[in-house]
Amino acid sequence: MSRLLVFREAMITGLQTWEDKQARTPPEQMAVDEALLLLAKCPVVRFYRWASPAVTFGYAQRYSDVPAGAGWGPSVRRWTGGGTVFHGEDLTMSLAVPGTRHLDRFQAEGVYRWIHGALLNAMEAVLPGVVLARPGDCRPGPACFQSPALNDILHCGKKICGGAMRRGKNGFLYQGSIHGKFSTASLAQSLGGSSACFEPAGELLDTAAVLAGEKYGTRAWNQMR
Repeated sequence: MSRLLVFREAMITGLQTWEDKQARTPPEQMAVDEALLLLAKCPVVRFYRWASPAVTFGYAQRYSDVPAGAGWGPSVRRWTGGGTVFHGEDLTMSLAVPGTRHLDRFQAEGVYRWIHGALLNAMEAVLPGVVLARPGDCRPGPACFQSPALNDILHCGKKICGGAMRRGKNGFLYQGSIHGKFSTASLAQSLGGSSACFEPAGELLDTAAVLAGEKYGTRAWNQMR
């Protein structure tokens, strides 16, 4: 079996979809994603939107360097890397895969290429001309959607999808932001999602509540550097 097929099977076997329509604060959104990473027994793709404008920024970013636009609301540090993302009308997606799938064996570039390549297959039916960013498209910068990275999704030279990941013994977490009107069912299907809908257990929601209050909602976390 090729390395790509091994990766694909590890990523998507048993993938369930969570269309999360619960209104949550920015710290709560980040906490739910981490709780998925810690507790999900199977791969889960979660789609959610923002009740009000907010800013998330990468784990390694300096708080003082995070650009805050007027009216953009609170800022919260993500558990994943990447740059600053201004949330409002975007569709946000997280993909959590248990540590038993051992995705740390695969290079980050290949992981991004597979995830964004799969999403692109669903997007191009609605938005012809979408492509994966190549080296010549890339620009450094702190603001995510002004700074395309390799294998981000572009349309007419403009970035419409980017993401960041974290990998460790607890598993793999991808967090991405998508600009445009796309069917979440089609996006999930492109990743290999089944018709099975994920139902969060009480333990997961309780863990998320603790993380929101004791981590993502604190100055110690958001201004750690």
